[in-house]
Parts: sequence; C-alpha cells; structure tokens
Amino acid sequence: MIEIIVGTETGTAEYVADEVIELLEANDIKARATLEPELELLSTSGLWIVITSTQGAGDIPNNLQPFIQSLSDNNITLANNKLMIIALGDSSYDTYCQAGSKISELLLSLRIELITPIFQVDAMNEEMPEDLVINWLTDHLPLITAIN
Repeated sequence: MIEIIVGTETGTAEYVADEVIELLEANDIKARATLEPELELLSTSGLWIVITSTQGAGDIPNNLQPFIQSLSDNNITLANNKLMIIALGDSSYDTYCQAGSKISELLLSLRIELITPIFQVDAMNEEMPEDLVINWLTDHLPLITAIN
C-alpha cells in the first residue's frame, strides 16, 4: 500500500493527490491518501509519496503540523521506507517549495530513502499542477511498481 501524505491549504495538493491515486489504481497499484496522517497508522515499510504546498514564509501546511511534530518528537527510524516528494509552490516567492524541502530534511534524518529528486511544481507554469505531476509520475511507474 502506497501512503500518500497530503499537505494543503487551498485544496490544490488534495486535488493532485486524487489524480495520483487514480493513476496508481489504473496501474493496479494500491494507494491511500491522508490529510491527517498519524505515524502509527502509516505503513512502516513501503513507499510514502508526500504531496505538499508551501504556505506563508516557506511553512508546512497546518494540516501536517501535528504529523511533523510527531515525527520530530519520536525516536523512530524509517529505514524500511522509500520516499517521493511532490512540492507545490510559486517561484515568484523566495520560499518556493520550501515545505517540501523541510519535510524531506526531516524524513531523511529518520533514514528514509528518497528515491527521486523532489519534484517541484510551479504555480507560475501555464500547465495545471495535476497534469505536470501525472506526466512526471507516469515516467516513474516502473520504479513505483518495483517497490510495491
């Protein structure tokens, strides 16, 4: 089961996650998305896909704050997990996609394996975020299938 962890303020990341689930399920890959992840309910051996926007001054969305705090407070290892991060942002800001970078740093410190570079989606791009993500993720389906 692929865990899709969604950080959103305006709903864009949630919409992207819905599209990602459709793509994965169309390829016989089971996935579930959560807006309120709880560490004890997530798979501790498999793939996590984090889809997050950035808010304010490079901050992680409010809905992920309790999860991030839980990860910071617990002495855990995620060495059996793999990670992909899709960071949504606006390149006209200095804090472009910083939430994705902050989450990546924390998870890497817990020994998770980042299997692709962070995929950054720019709101300044004329294409819809979900289209950009689906195109990128489609290219990585063989890698995802191998993990799953």
